[in-house]
Amino acid sequence: MLDFEKAKEQLIQCIKEVKKIADDKKDETITEDIDYELDKLSKNRFNLAVVGQFKRGKSTFINAMLGEKIVPTAVVPLTSVVTVIKYGPTLKVTVNFLDGSEEVIPVKELDKYATEKGNPGNEKKVKEIVVEYPSEFLKKGVNLIDTPGVGSVYQHNTDATYHFLPKLDAAIFLFTIDSPVSQNEYEFLKDVKEHAVRIFFVLNKIDYTEENDVKEALDFATGILKEKLGYEEIKIFPLSAKMALEAKETHDEEKLRLSGLPEFLSKLDEFITRDKGKALLLSSCNSALRFISRLRFDIELETSAIRTPVEELEKNIDVLKKKIEEIEVEKKDVVLIFEGESKELLAQLNSEYEKFKNSEYRKLEAALEEYFRSNAALPLKELIEKTREYITGKTLEAIDSWKEGELKRLAEASARITGRLGEKVEKIITGLQQLTANMFHIKYESFIRIENFKEAGYFYYNMEPEKNYLLPTPLAIAPFLPRFIAGKMAFNNLKNWLQQQFDRQCGRVRYDIAQRMEKTFKEYYNYLDNKITETAATIMGLLKEAICLKKSGEDRVKAKLEELEGFLERLNEVESNVIRVKDHVERTA
Repeated sequence: MLDFEKAKEQLIQCIKEVKKIADDKKDETITEDIDYELDKLSKNRFNLAVVGQFKRGKSTFINAMLGEKIVPTAVVPLTSVVTVIKYGPTLKVTVNFLDGSEEVIPVKELDKYATEKGNPGNEKKVKEIVVEYPSEFLKKGVNLIDTPGVGSVYQHNTDATYHFLPKLDAAIFLFTIDSPVSQNEYEFLKDVKEHAVRIFFVLNKIDYTEENDVKEALDFATGILKEKLGYEEIKIFPLSAKMALEAKETHDEEKLRLSGLPEFLSKLDEFITRDKGKALLLSSCNSALRFISRLRFDIELETSAIRTPVEELEKNIDVLKKKIEEIEVEKKDVVLIFEGESKELLAQLNSEYEKFKNSEYRKLEAALEEYFRSNAALPLKELIEKTREYITGKTLEAIDSWKEGELKRLAEASARITGRLGEKVEKIITGLQQLTANMFHIKYESFIRIENFKEAGYFYYNMEPEKNYLLPTPLAIAPFLPRFIAGKMAFNNLKNWLQQQFDRQCGRVRYDIAQRMEKTFKEYYNYLDNKITETAATIMGLLKEAICLKKSGEDRVKAKLEELEGFLERLNEVESNVIRVKDHVERTA
């Protein structure tokens, strides 16, 4: 039987030693991550993250788990920062800011800090939000994490979720009946799988369709996930978070049962009760091994560089400079391909936009005429107002319908484009690291991680402010004209108003989507370019430092080598200890 406390203490000592090595080496790049892991493990905090693409119902799902509307929900990209929900005797919301300060706020003000509307671009510099809630489930040491949806137009939302991945222990991955597991979700799942020791799969929104369609979606998703992720067996829980939350709020036990949530919570609770401790230990073991790999590469490279004769070292630097020059040329080729594909996607958007506008306007014009004639008996003023209200609704409905379909198509297409770009850049960086490792006879294990799911994703616009503009020109003189003349004038004015406003609204939507696509593509390329630049600068910096050290005298070289060898010995020892703890945890029930 696993002695959790003993294994935990052994692992804490290992991670503390890794931190000491990083401190002694003056490597500040991973100390924050190590501190977080130590704090989480020492406090038995188990991070269970609810993850998935934008608009999968993650916040509603969390509210259903809690049985109360705590985290904000909406139909647009909402959650903009990570929200941690942990046990507390009473409901309390604390906002932690990037500058280290914090503020306790009323729960009703949560949307002012956690949402894109209340905190656009995280302009309020929120690090994370902590919600304390009196839940028996959370009392078992579970932190429930509400993450921003990946794949939304807001790049910082995707960043926030991705940066949290190394801190999670298990995950609940949500996808929906209307779009079961897209290509970009597979890519994201690969990254989640690297960090989560257990993933629960949930098919949400089953109330949107018939039972046969649910079964078909389950079979399809199960087969694809097995193929893509290599699982032999996989369990997907079908449920409706919306139905479950409504049932809990109205104390409707039958509706709650039909929602599917109780079955899922039963399995989750079983896992938390029986396997949480083991999963937490394995997750921390994997984190510790990643820290060790990152440190070892730099130490071994620096050691080998110092031992290399200056003349050979300078030749190696020249080879690497040439390689970096080749990379610069390769980057230009990649940019041309990337720009070409992104422009082609924008051209497709414009083409689809024109098709929609031309076909849909004729339908709306016909609907306006039919409604106006069907209600011709109404007083003219009332007829104008009701026609305007009716056609406004039809217009917004038509644009929304087209927008949703088009955005799904764009999300898939942009995921393919950015995925290919990410793979090319990862190959460039890995090639540079591998070349360096071969030059200095270092064992190379790739630890580069490209955030390959940063696609344009789902775009949206907010039509609400525009509704005020959907007004026809006032027919001030109509009351003084014969009814048939006033009616004809009103109808023609309504047609003109419809055309103007339809063109205006469609144009705004197209422009908004195009701008966001261009911005997201540009941000993603800059991110990849920085990855290449940072990798090259780190390698060249270490080699140039080695030359300076060798020219400063043998005593300093000898002292430095002894220091680095000491680091490696300590790393090897702590790695052996971590592996020993991990093997013991995996073998023990």
